[in-house]
Amino acid sequence: MNAYEAATYWGVNAGCGGMLSDQELAGLFANSLRSGQVVRFWAFQGLATNYTTKQRDWTGIDRVLDAAAKANVKVIPALSDQTGTCDDGHWRDAAWYSGGYLNVYESDKNITPQSFWQYMHEFLSRYSSNPAIAMIELVNEPSPTNPGYACVNQDAAAAALRSFYDTVGGEAKRVDPNHLFESGQQGVGQCGQQNQGCSSPQWTSCSTLHYAYVAASPGVDVTSYHDYEHDTAPVPSPLQESLGQSGMDGKPLIVGEMGMKAHDNLGGCMSLTTRASNMAAKLTAQFAAGVQGAAVWDFVPGVPGSKCDYDITAGDPILAALR
Repeated sequence: MNAYEAATYWGVNAGCGGMLSDQELAGLFANSLRSGQVVRFWAFQGLATNYTTKQRDWTGIDRVLDAAAKANVKVIPALSDQTGTCDDGHWRDAAWYSGGYLNVYESDKNITPQSFWQYMHEFLSRYSSNPAIAMIELVNEPSPTNPGYACVNQDAAAAALRSFYDTVGGEAKRVDPNHLFESGQQGVGQCGQQNQGCSSPQWTSCSTLHYAYVAASPGVDVTSYHDYEHDTAPVPSPLQESLGQSGMDGKPLIVGEMGMKAHDNLGGCMSLTTRASNMAAKLTAQFAAGVQGAAVWDFVPGVPGSKCDYDITAGDPILAALR
């Protein structure tokens, strides 16, 4: 399950999404998931900084890890996001992946006093021996683009992303030799991860496979795909290709995000029961196809809202399907 907002802790950090109460946090980890299952959440620098003092404060992240440990559930903390949202506010362009991660980018809330490079070292030094962590993601949905996802140069983007995983991923593995590092990629087709020089519609005919090139970095242990807008396709074709390219280097792939919009009693919107059934079909088919793990998007506090969206709340039938 994804619960990106799990480290939000009002009165301590600036937050990102709604705050799960102690009861809701325990309900997710202890009651909604089985022992050994996984929750993926944001562990950005902005969520490890006290909103008032502007000093490092791990309370919100520690709270998530403590809840996971008590329930024997694992976590995947993501240390940054492509857009800089809820963090330093800086868009991750090709220059950032090529070395800009060494710079300090201060958000309007003054909650990022260190560079990503420094924060990564702090996080890994603190949690390198924490057994509640299944694997660590450096950046969610990396895409070396200009703001607005404008892909300026495919080759430069691929080189920048590979350089990032080689350098930053390699350093992360040196500081923390105990955990796997997962790429956070959305899959084949993103900027810097496209096929080029193709002689036929089959990706195996292409002379350049940038997803495979990036995933082959020694700084990547586990590759990634995000599954949206393919509600009735258990194994979408971009996932099939991502599996094929990650498998070229013998690396496992997880579906880090799997989302379907649903709501009961809204015309034109998938029901919660149908979503649970569709998700179960996806999980069965994707595991059979070679996917090694999947995290549904997204568990939120409170009760269902009034919109057709990806939100999952306590009692949603999808939780029973996951168990």
